[in-house]
Amino acid sequence: MGNNQSGRCVVLGGGPIRPQEIALIRPNDTIWAADAGLLAAQQFGLYPELCLGDWDSCPQPHRENLIVLPTEKDDTDTHYAARLIVQHGFSDALLLGCIGGRLDHTIANMNTVLWLTRAGVRSWMVGQDAAVSALHEGSLRLPRREACYFSIFAADGTAEGVSLSGMKYPLENAQITASFPVGVSNEILADWGEVSVKKGSLYLVYSKKG
Repeated sequence: MGNNQSGRCVVLGGGPIRPQEIALIRPNDTIWAADAGLLAAQQFGLYPELCLGDWDSCPQPHRENLIVLPTEKDDTDTHYAARLIVQHGFSDALLLGCIGGRLDHTIANMNTVLWLTRAGVRSWMVGQDAAVSALHEGSLRLPRREACYFSIFAADGTAEGVSLSGMKYPLENAQITASFPVGVSNEILADWGEVSVKKGSLYLVYSKKG
């Protein structure tokens, strides 16, 4: 498996994955399965190019392009996959089956999205009526999604120079801290909204209303 200097890698995690999420996979995506994500791949008729994990929640497959990780390690299986995504030069990543299930796993996967973003990989984690990305010292245009709130949170302490436009509650050069969730339950009113941050990082969260 050679390096891929562009394109998107989709990682299937061990959490809930619905047909709505599988429909987001594009024909040219590279698909990897992390541990029990292999079960979802089999359920939906997908054949991952790489399978990795400590195989504590799924029987270890017998196939090529298999990575067996130790059970006791610093990385989660998903974060190990993220490091490989960076090493292989992917420009984008989509994490499925990484929201829902155990709360600590969801938080760990949010940290992984932040890590990928800071490494220069545009990343989204989608599932369970929510989508999560991150933004580090830059700006991003985001589409309005029907029946969804849009929220921002300081991802690593304090975010400086935060601005929001095209939204119900705009901001201009604001400071957002991790201890006060002022950015929750906003809405993108125009076709597109824009988020920018001058210093620090933000989590970007779409969540379905109702």
